[in-house]
Amino acid sequence: MLCVMSGATGILIKLAVRLVVFSGVFFAATRYIEGITVTKKWAFPLLGALFAVLTTLFYWLLAPLLDLATFNALSLGMPLVVNLVLLAATMRLLKTKGWLQVDGFFSSMWLALALTAAHGALWISLDYLPAKL
Repeated sequence: MLCVMSGATGILIKLAVRLVVFSGVFFAATRYIEGITVTKKWAFPLLGALFAVLTTLFYWLLAPLLDLATFNALSLGMPLVVNLVLLAATMRLLKTKGWLQVDGFFSSMWLALALTAAHGALWISLDYLPAKL
């Protein structure tokens, strides 16, 4: 029973770290990437939480399926594709609220690149390195 609780605690800690990091990425994107606006200041943690939950739930499902579909030929580009899909899902979920506005292809591509870089750093620090140590 203790092992199950520590597993759930570990998942909650990883989600909390992802929330903070992705909130920071959205905050930095509004400052440095033209065409990205967040209308409410308090929406940054919500955006970070929503994107963290989406990546946790769907990333491990989508990435292997897309790698299999492309015969692993695009394995380095697949995280960018998955994050573009998840960014589109995030924007679709928040479209009625108007909290996140991304204007143009290049703005969304830069944001997806920033989210992919953050996701890669999180994967290395939270998943890959602890398993190797």
